[in-house]
Amino acid sequence: MGGRRKAVRRGEYNQVSLDDLQVPDSGPNPGVEAERKQILARLMEAIDRLAPRCRQLFLWKLEGKRLREIQKLFGVSSINTIYTWIFGAERELLEKMDGQWKRSGDAAERY
Repeated sequence: MGGRRKAVRRGEYNQVSLDDLQVPDSGPNPGVEAERKQILARLMEAIDRLAPRCRQLFLWKLEGKRLREIQKLFGVSSINTIYTWIFGAERELLEKMDGQWKRSGDAAERY
């Protein structure tokens, strides 16, 4: 009886076989990958249509440059100018993307 109680305590009687378990696929989901590629293509197209200064701002930000470094690279005296330019570049990019990241008809949040 002691062995039986120990087996119950350990959960040996209600264990599920490994063959019966459904393990989620950790590979990329084709639907998600396709949607991601479409969004990336739209984003790259919108970036190409930006003004040169906006494109340069995004490039330096993506390279990991700090705002003070960007300020020196542009030769601007005030850091607030860089903040304003970045805000305007982000707003312009969103406008080029029709105000949303995903195409209309998708379940996307508007910004």
